[in-house]
Amino acid sequence: MLYVVSAALVALTTLRHGLSQGTRVLALALIGGLVSWQITGLPLFFVVLVLSTLLGAVLRTTQSWSRTLLAGAVLGLVFAIVVQAQFGPQFSALIDSVWPLFSVNVADDVEQRLLAAIKSVVGYLAMSSQLFETILALLLARYWQAGLYNPGGLKAEMHALRFTVQEVVLLSLAVLLAMFIQPAALMLFSIPMIVVGMATVHGIVAKLTLGGQWLVALYIALIMFLQIIVPLLIVLVLVDSFFDLRSRIRPDSESDNE
Repeated sequence: MLYVVSAALVALTTLRHGLSQGTRVLALALIGGLVSWQITGLPLFFVVLVLSTLLGAVLRTTQSWSRTLLAGAVLGLVFAIVVQAQFGPQFSALIDSVWPLFSVNVADDVEQRLLAAIKSVVGYLAMSSQLFETILALLLARYWQAGLYNPGGLKAEMHALRFTVQEVVLLSLAVLLAMFIQPAALMLFSIPMIVVGMATVHGIVAKLTLGGQWLVALYIALIMFLQIIVPLLIVLVLVDSFFDLRSRIRPDSESDNE
């Protein structure tokens, strides 16, 4: 995860000074990325650095987290297609080497079909992880920037983060297309929804002054019951995009004064 910190430094430079300065820092950081690529045969570190720079430029230009997250999903899809096409054999060799550690007691033909299915989408699986790490790096960069120049700025941005109806419609169309063309891409398009869903919960908890224990419970539930919590977060994002839930919640202080 140390390369996430490197990516955050590149993103911070891009956020503060623009893409031209960011690419200079990126060029230095890519030296380590190229070394990692040579050793592992996979460009994952390289991808996170490049994505962090590009998304940093998008966020600086648009000043919109929602648009930046959507751009991240699109760029992640492009990278996933390239990675799957160009590095499929390397991923397949890696999977073959570790597969015996995770083998299950099923018939050989079933195991072979499962193995083939994983290999056919491994680029999308890898890029989903890399996109998530890129967003973490961008959040870290924005946190540093806010700490230096605008204390509390990131918290305010996250508490206000939501998709507009138009953005949700575009994202929904992308999901529908992915279901028919490449279902593995659904993972990439779900990541922006999860991030916005978590931001929505943070904003609601802050508006109601419920306390941090609710957020701790949410993160524990997300880890333990991922398949249940993620759909709930997506539904929350869809509802919030139409009804702006946080604007309908009055802070406790206002309620007490009535």
